[in-house]
Amino acid sequence: MNNETFDPGIDNLPGPVDGYDSQSMDIAKLEMLTQREQLMEDIDAIVEEHSYYSNMSAEKAEDLVRVLCDAVSNNFPV
Repeated sequence: MNNETFDPGIDNLPGPVDGYDSQSMDIAKLEMLTQREQLMEDIDAIVEEHSYYSNMSAEKAEDLVRVLCDAVSNNFPV
């Protein structure tokens, strides 16, 4: 690197001031996606158990799971 293109005032700037860098953002996104997936699995298990004890039809239970998981996806987009 020649001295003409190196500007210590610009080239030595500190990292982001908000404390987040791309790696921590990627980890946060991965954690959110993992929690979202766990929530959808919990919804499936809860509806399945409830439908078993309430004599809800399998078709209605599947529809309910789909609607609830769609709501989760809409509120926590990728």
